[in-house]
Amino acid sequence: MMMKKPDNVVFDIQSQEYDSYKKNYPTDLGSPAFDSSVLKKDNFAFKHLKAKFDELNSEYQSLLTKLKWNELIYNSEYNFTPTAGEIYYLYKNKNITFLSMIEPNQWKMEYIGSFKLLANDIWEQVKE
Repeated sequence: MMMKKPDNVVFDIQSQEYDSYKKNYPTDLGSPAFDSSVLKKDNFAFKHLKAKFDELNSEYQSLLTKLKWNELIYNSEYNFTPTAGEIYYLYKNKNITFLSMIEPNQWKMEYIGSFKLLANDIWEQVKE
């Protein structure tokens, strides 16, 4: 009959030996730091972590784009109070950007994009 080892002891039952030195990951506080290079590229964990990283990176890039558009719109000129849910049009005239209710097909101005103000005061680009 085998005696149960404490939980903090790394013992392999099949080989009947202490094998913490064989592990490529830390097994106690005195172990060397974990190096992510031990993850093989065909490993499920690597694929999962890479997919999650790509997802977060994509979301980050999307947020940066939204931030830049919102900064441009809030720094532009407009002589009205925008209403949430309505679509407005951003134009450039010389060195000035301005927001307007006039659609691009109704006049000849340098059109930048269409935007809708959301209820949380964030501008969202509208694809037309």
